[in-house]
Amino acid sequence: MDLGSSRSPTEPSEQRLSPPTRIRMSALGAVRCPNLAGREGVVVGAGRYRSTVRIMFDGFRSPTSLHRSYIEPVAGKECSSSRDRC
Repeated sequence: MDLGSSRSPTEPSEQRLSPPTRIRMSALGAVRCPNLAGREGVVVGAGRYRSTVRIMFDGFRSPTSLHRSYIEPVAGKECSSSRDRC
């Protein structure tokens, strides 16, 4: 754990958001990024920072980096392989 960090290194949300998890924008994400509110996509990898995730939103041509708190997993929808678009 880093100095000054109040989070535990095994935060559950960090474990669930590995590729190819299906996600949607959380309530906080919708407020902070209104242009992405209501969108769904797939996690394609880690971002530059530990707190960010690369997401390929449905219909987008390139991935977007977002903070982990801006997204949440979609219950009941899982991708079977990294090639699937879900």
